Amino acid sequence: MLQLLLCAAILGEIALILTLLLETKLAEPVMIAVDRLKRGRGPLVVRIIAGSVLFVLVARVYGTINIIKRTTMLNPSVLRNMLQISLTGFLLFLSVILDRLHHYTREVSLLRTEMEAAQRENQTFQEDKNGRALALKILGQEIAKLRTNIMNTETEYETKAKGAKLEKTKAYALRKQYEGLLAEIDRVQEDNQILRSQLEWVDLSYDDKTKHARKRLH
Repeated sequence: MLQLLLCAAILGEIALILTLLLETKLAEPVMIAVDRLKRGRGPLVVRIIAGSVLFVLVARVYGTINIIKRTTMLNPSVLRNMLQISLTGFLLFLSVILDRLHHYTREVSLLRTEMEAAQRENQTFQEDKNGRALALKILGQEIAKLRTNIMNTETEYETKAKGAKLEKTKAYALRKQYEGLLAEIDRVQEDNQILRSQLEWVDLSYDDKTKHARKRLH
């Protein structure tokens, strides 16, 4: 009866170990069950069971040694005890393997979760970086356009400034020409006034001579 229980326990632990190793669909429920078993009073119960099994193992080993010392032949009792000792030791060994495998599987799962989170952060960072690079590229293009517009505006301003300077020069020349024409007009008017004065004097002289001549005739 004890051998059947030990075999059943061993087969159960082997099934759990294979489930965790092969990462089947039952791996997650097994992980959750083992996690719950290790919480609260679970560890205490496991330690009590493991201590009891270890005590049975030590007792079987001690009893088997005493039987072997008393007899030189391997009777069925000795063979049965040795089988129980082997099964019990193997059960404890598988228990240790299952505990370590659960621990490392959990650590790997946590590391995988952290790596996925880091990959998502890295992807987000890369997308943000690419977005910033695109924004900087667009900003650079806008700055280049603004520089081109500024250069065109400066060129246009210089052209207009040269044109304004030329127009100012032309206006100054026209002003000088206009002033010269005004001076010429004033001179002509003065000459005209002088000529009028001379004509009036000539007319008066002619009238006086005419009057004297008429008086002499009379």
